[in-house]
Amino acid sequence: MVNTVLYKILLPIMIMIISFSSIYLERTDHPILMIATGISLLFAFNVYKNKHEFMYLQLVLLIAFHWLCQLNWCLMIYVILLVRQLSRNEDLKREIYSMLFIMTIYSLIRFSYSTINKYALLVTLSDIASSLVFITLVWKIKSSEREKEKLEKKNNDLLKRDLLTGLLNYHEFQKELIRMKERGEFCLIILHCQDLRSLNFQHGYEQANTGLKEIASQLDFHFNTSIVSRYGGSEFAIAMEFVNELTPRDRVKEILDTIILAYPHLDMIYAHAFSNGRSSSETIGDVENQLFQKKKEIWMNRDEHIFRADKLKVVGELAAGMAHEIRNPLTTIKGFLQLAHQNHYENIERYHPMIMDEITRVTELTSEFLQFSKPNLSQLKIESMESCIKRAVSIMETEIDRNGHELHVHYSEHSVFVNVEKDKIVQVLVNVLKNAVDAMDEVGKIGIRVNRNDNFVSIEVSDTGFGMSEVTKAKIFEPFFTTKGHGTGLGLSISHKIIQDHGGRLEVVRTGPQGTVFSVMLPVVSATER
Repeated sequence: MVNTVLYKILLPIMIMIISFSSIYLERTDHPILMIATGISLLFAFNVYKNKHEFMYLQLVLLIAFHWLCQLNWCLMIYVILLVRQLSRNEDLKREIYSMLFIMTIYSLIRFSYSTINKYALLVTLSDIASSLVFITLVWKIKSSEREKEKLEKKNNDLLKRDLLTGLLNYHEFQKELIRMKERGEFCLIILHCQDLRSLNFQHGYEQANTGLKEIASQLDFHFNTSIVSRYGGSEFAIAMEFVNELTPRDRVKEILDTIILAYPHLDMIYAHAFSNGRSSSETIGDVENQLFQKKKEIWMNRDEHIFRADKLKVVGELAAGMAHEIRNPLTTIKGFLQLAHQNHYENIERYHPMIMDEITRVTELTSEFLQFSKPNLSQLKIESMESCIKRAVSIMETEIDRNGHELHVHYSEHSVFVNVEKDKIVQVLVNVLKNAVDAMDEVGKIGIRVNRNDNFVSIEVSDTGFGMSEVTKAKIFEPFFTTKGHGTGLGLSISHKIIQDHGGRLEVVRTGPQGTVFSVMLPVVSATER
């Protein structure tokens, strides 16, 4: 806009005023030649304004016009020529030399038609000094503008680029992808680093960031004619134009596989898709969906591996516990039989009850172990929670009374129904009530309270016993763990598994010197399901 005003409006007006004034003041001897030179000068300034080699033509025409018009008013046109020269030149020293050269020519021409005296010489020095100040100011303004442009460019690059890798960021990649789609079809690839978080945790962010920068450098090198972006924290995206699907596929696969092999600790996967007439967002959705399916498959395989390992660990612990528990009664039986053998089986009746007790103990252990290992429920029926509790109470009532304890049962206002195997739920309640009886060395109270909370029913069994320690509380549901002098240590483990199989929870709500409260929570069957 400034150039248009200066060269197409102000410069023609200035040349017209100088030409008219020269003719009017009778300073020129060749008016027609002067006007023709002025038009040529105007033409040279506008047609060849961006071509450095034509600056000398402009200077020659300006000298001719100045000599023909014989007016000092041409000084401003010399200044315009200096400003144009300054806009093309990056060297201030060179520009000062150009200014001195041009101003010398101007002064020589001025001396050709005016009287040379002290005033004329002082005016020449003043013109040179003024031009020098003007050139310096213009240079300073130009330098400031150039620095501003550099800062703006750097700021724009920072807004467009990822700070760590230097690649395009997500938003700028989306814009470039839209522009690429406007030009034609493209192939989109997204590369995902799966173990970046675990690498951050194990080795620190510095090593993970180094890996990301190296991958970014590799991608930028191999795909320098394509759009490469850090698509997310652990993802890179590459978009490339293509003519047909067969051209880039094998080459891209070879490059990506090489990069993946070079950084196995990042566990990278990738997916790709061709636009084939689809929009950029549809193509992105296709690639992201492929990537999600690959991630899902990997996660499922990992979960299966972890589950299998945990299962083997549990089986190993159970087998070790079972072997330990069975070894004790078998050692006792073996000892009694050896004693009987040494005594020629005389008075074996004295060993018979103890041998039978130990055999019974082994039988109970194996029976409970088999029950613990049963995988599924098979006889689910909708039952009243009250009926399950009443059955468990009827089984335990005699033992509770024999120990002198009080039993208080509080049912909910309305009947609560659950989808369960009744015998198993009764078994859980009996186990919890047995633990309540065993927890009280002195006469105490046992309470059962039924509460309904939203879609669950909670059965709280409390006692006034001595409570348990935090260590005991943490291990209470582990197989073969017991604080009693008798029992297998499988009762609460089996109960915990039964409730889990029913979709519920068995937990210790609170424990302390005032007693312990166990909670059994089960899903409730709604009225429409009954």
